Amino acid sequence: MITVALPTWDASPILWLQLESLCRQETEYEWELIVCEDPSDNLAGEEYFDPYLERLKKAGMVNFKYMKLDRWVPLSLKWVWIAQEARFENFALFSSDDYSHKDRLQVSVESLKDALWVDWNQGLFLDLIKWTTGMYKKRYPKSSQNLKRTGLFMSTKTELIKSIKDDVYPARGVDGWIRKNVAIKLDKVVQIDECPLALCTDSFNQISHHRKSLYADGAFKEPFYTTHRTIFEMLPREVLMELVQKFKSI
Repeated sequence: MITVALPTWDASPILWLQLESLCRQETEYEWELIVCEDPSDNLAGEEYFDPYLERLKKAGMVNFKYMKLDRWVPLSLKWVWIAQEARFENFALFSSDDYSHKDRLQVSVESLKDALWVDWNQGLFLDLIKWTTGMYKKRYPKSSQNLKRTGLFMSTKTELIKSIKDDVYPARGVDGWIRKNVAIKLDKVVQIDECPLALCTDSFNQISHHRKSLYADGAFKEPFYTTHRTIFEMLPREVLMELVQKFKSI
């Protein structure tokens, strides 16, 4: 019923976080996982996923495909290439450094029965360098010219991604670029207002843009604290402890 599109680059130290969330999905719908990876110093490789496959199948995954590229390509182009390989009509845009809530796929499929696009307007962001958190909130203005603005945890129809034909595939601002390219067809949009039990480690923090230096340093000097909502509400204890052990000495 839904394709989980997971493009990744230079992310092997953090990719496990999203896989843990996929292993905990609670959905009555079948789903497939398609990974598209280009070369980097932190290459995961197909073998990286082997320890997770049985757990992913128990969570509803019925197909797994790994695509290894021979060169770096923009994230935007990877989305389109993944869509070309997708088997299901619904398309969930996942990130390699997030933790998705357990009902993300269930809610996405249910919402896309009567919509062409669904996303969440709120989410907790974790800065892995400073170990601080903040709440993201965005509401769409009703005016049509703002349709290209987007939120979090996006899902849409696979055919909409397949139909994208652009002369320029940007490396950043990809969510807005996708929305711009399919906006003419987005007459039915679902926005989820409540904050899901999920975590993002991108956007205003620095992991996506300074990943190499972050992993090379391996130590953090700032104190471990959170604001607004606690990270302990967002992550299972065992996942949180693994995150702490990998990225911080307390």
